Amino acid sequence: MRESTASRPRVLSLVELDVDELQRLETLANVDVRPWTETLVLADPDELAEELTANRVLALFVEADFVTAETFEAAPGLRFVGICRGDSGHVDIEAATRAGVVVTHTPGRNAEAVAELTIAMMLTLLRDLPGAGAYVHDRRWEDPVSAYVELRGSELGRQVVGIIGLGRIGRQTGRLARAFGARVLATDPALSDEQIRAAGCEPSGFDDLLAATTMLAVHCPSLTSTRGLINAEALARMPRGARLVATTGEGVAQERDVAEALHRGQLAGAAFDVFDTHPIRPDNPLLNAPHALLLPHIGGATDATVQRYSAMVVDDFRAFVDGRRPARIVNPEVLNRRA
Repeated sequence: MRESTASRPRVLSLVELDVDELQRLETLANVDVRPWTETLVLADPDELAEELTANRVLALFVEADFVTAETFEAAPGLRFVGICRGDSGHVDIEAATRAGVVVTHTPGRNAEAVAELTIAMMLTLLRDLPGAGAYVHDRRWEDPVSAYVELRGSELGRQVVGIIGLGRIGRQTGRLARAFGARVLATDPALSDEQIRAAGCEPSGFDDLLAATTMLAVHCPSLTSTRGLINAEALARMPRGARLVATTGEGVAQERDVAEALHRGQLAGAAFDVFDTHPIRPDNPLLNAPHALLLPHIGGATDATVQRYSAMVVDDFRAFVDGRRPARIVNPEVLNRRA
């Protein structure tokens, strides 16, 4: 006998889902999809709790929305939260565990996308692609020689790429940079030298990495211990004319210090996809700095990123429904509480 629609589990997704993965999810549950990227509004915690309870929602998928202790307390029917991003800071994990709610996440969902953008930004800095495009659009390409001389750049394969933070994105950036022929150094206090070598990079201390690096990639998370790590003192240790790319870790690179280094010529270029505030403040010093490539936080903005996290969260929800341990569970101790 076919299962009644009314008896099926209910899923509320406040995040966009890949079409194929949504169809797969709909074989398991009744699904309501209201992406925050379309509504442009994050759910009010109290209103969210009321909706979860009124509609008997079993599972909630989120990316940017906050799920608080009060939400868990007010929505006793909620049993599963799928976080469609790598970090879980938007969800109160301790409260979820107390309430017996399984929480999963989607680590590495955007690693390839962010790493590819990092390499693209490196190449843009090395070859001044915005300047080259403007050269044509501004009707300055008047002879076959001038642009060839004026826009002469550098090659990524001749750079020493230094990576700060060798997580999933850092490893992917290292792999891609090596494919171009670059020498890749890396530092990460969470990893041993052997682990860094296993990732294909040369282990290096922070100071030694700065001294040798001509292309710095900031890939460490934004923590109390890392914010302001790349400051005026650190930039002064780098070779004059080096370049910097920051695609993760808001606030790790001090924006004012980077802007001043660009004005002085200590840095030949800097590219940012993350900033102290999103959107960027109109008085941000990087806006008036020379050779600054600034993007609106689009590192993970690819169709493949949506497909990856959708597949991961649907896989884990299926495991949950089947009574199996989800592969990417954040709070495995909750399974003992539910046993």
